[in-house]
Amino acid sequence: MDKLASLVERLNALIVEFKFVEALDELYDESIVSCENEGTPIVGLENYRYAAKKYLDNISNSSASLKNVIVSDNMSVCEWHYKFDHKEWGHWDRVQLSVQRWKNGKIVHERHHYN
Repeated sequence: MDKLASLVERLNALIVEFKFVEALDELYDESIVSCENEGTPIVGLENYRYAAKKYLDNISNSSASLKNVIVSDNMSVCEWHYKFDHKEWGHWDRVQLSVQRWKNGKIVHERHHYN
């Protein structure tokens, strides 16, 4: 397994356990740009950490199932099926595609597609 594939495997293992903060600390670049669908991007690791904590503090009854993974040319695409209850959004049962661009072993850009 090449290095990027093993980093993506590590990222996905942390996500399955809803250990987003640990994933951020370990695998995300300080200058990360992350975007939900076509929304306003979150720029910078500290801002993303804050958003992740806010998200995690509002969910319960959570599950994440990894369906497919593509790794190629410093990019990964992961298809997830998420189910959870969120205090503000209600019940969430959606398929999401997450696309990450990697540089020097860290995620520098990420976009999540769902609806």
